Amino acid sequence: MSKTIAYASKRLPVILSGDVVVCGGGPAGAAAAIAAARSGAKVILLEQLGCLGGLGTAGIVPCFCPFSDGEKPVVRGIGEEVLIEMARRMKRPVNYDWMPIQPEILKAVYDDMVETAGPVLRLHTKVVDVVGKGRLNAVVISTKGGLKAVAGKVFVDATGDGDVSTWAGADFEVGGARGETMGPSLCPTFAGIDWNAFDANRRPGPRPDQVIWMRHLKQGRAPIAEWHLAAGVLKVGRSIGSGNIGHVYGVSGLDEAGLTRGMVDGRRMLWKFLDWYRRNVPGFRNAEMAATASILGVRETRRIVGDYVLNFDDYRARASFPDEIGRLSYPVDIHSSTTRPKEQRAVEKRLRATSLAKGESYGIPYRALVVRGLENLLVAGRCVSTDRAVQSSLRVMPGCFVTGQAAGVAAALAAKRHKGNVRYVDVSQLRSTLRSQNAYVP
Repeated sequence: MSKTIAYASKRLPVILSGDVVVCGGGPAGAAAAIAAARSGAKVILLEQLGCLGGLGTAGIVPCFCPFSDGEKPVVRGIGEEVLIEMARRMKRPVNYDWMPIQPEILKAVYDDMVETAGPVLRLHTKVVDVVGKGRLNAVVISTKGGLKAVAGKVFVDATGDGDVSTWAGADFEVGGARGETMGPSLCPTFAGIDWNAFDANRRPGPRPDQVIWMRHLKQGRAPIAEWHLAAGVLKVGRSIGSGNIGHVYGVSGLDEAGLTRGMVDGRRMLWKFLDWYRRNVPGFRNAEMAATASILGVRETRRIVGDYVLNFDDYRARASFPDEIGRLSYPVDIHSSTTRPKEQRAVEKRLRATSLAKGESYGIPYRALVVRGLENLLVAGRCVSTDRAVQSSLRVMPGCFVTGQAAGVAAALAAKRHKGNVRYVDVSQLRSTLRSQNAYVP
């Protein structure tokens, strides 16, 4: 068989058309769709999974990273609405620093907020290509009915991997100097946990499971050579916990073979973690595996090159910008890309070294969302235009809410008044509209 096959071109039915087409329904995409709809645009939201929320729902990530700068929330707007409503349904106080997530409740929050805002939502709909050069006319989607098309005036790439931007011809960077990327994680949910027994062993500082793990690792008793356990297993219900534990190394989030290996190896690894927790961590003796995530927790793939590349110098300067659309206060969080203990140990040291002081944050310019060389395409989420250091900070869910809401408002403005050209958006109007939606734009 030859290495290529001929694939006949087809005329695809355009099944939907809107002012703004948002590709991807994670926190960035959901925020973009809600914000654009609230701004008066006709919005279409396309998501390849069966739920919205991405890693916070299908990925079982156990908690939100901080919305706060230690003194006040700096991630507000739609992200704060999601946080507050999830906490209300969980019957827990709002925590702006490391709020636990119950995935099923969070799914319902996204469903209700999107339905109320009014975008046309299509789940199980994967964007696989684009139509147009320099200016997009439509995206090609894969559905149970075959390939179809969705047309729009402005498009938001919230795929996380910058898929739409890449297919449209945008420049991008991947990983570090050698192309290395952070190791992804596969998150589990454990049931049958006695949290009272666990909490009875808590002391100031690291959590009991983290302390015991590091002791066993140094003694050669840990089942996996993992010097950066990440968050551990966090309480998300009366007897359930979700974990961000361990990494799968040497896996690319842009390669289907690598993603397959990441899922299979990740599941095998989680059974080893469960056995270790049962044997060694107070409260986990009767724990059971309730679920493993349906998607791999990929931290890093493409960084799309925009009109401005937000960089580490900006981060260190706690920079502000004339076209600023939001701020974030989260450290440089580059996870190891290898099994080398020295590289794994460096993660926590880097986090401490780059942590911002209370009340400090850095600004995000609108230009970092504008894809270089494309007229009517914006990017939101972990693949916005940054260097690697800033990407490791901005990639977390609160950062995705910030860039997603801004991209949604900007897309709506461009569709209304500028024939879709995102560079003609009046930045002062963008900022004032974001403030009217309760975003933090000082």
